[in-house]
Amino acid sequence: MPKLEDAVNIGPVLARHLRDVGIESLDSLIEIGPFEATLRLEAAGLHDCTHSYLALEGAVAGVRWMQMPQERRDELAAKWHNRANAG
Repeated sequence: MPKLEDAVNIGPVLARHLRDVGIESLDSLIEIGPFEATLRLEAAGLHDCTHSYLALEGAVAGVRWMQMPQERRDELAAKWHNRANAG
């Protein structure tokens, strides 16, 4: 089972915060999904910014978030910023 720290974009602090909200591995992050994971971080008062969401999306995709195409980053940022209107 891949460790969170083995994924791109996830350093020791973000990995610890993910574990604090019940996400123990890269596999569990993939299963839960980056959006839900970031919502959990936000609810716990941890890493509540767009960059964290982009970092987790990149981690699941296996790329540095800054290397994702700008159009994709913009799409994800809009989804994050519009989360209050979703659902």
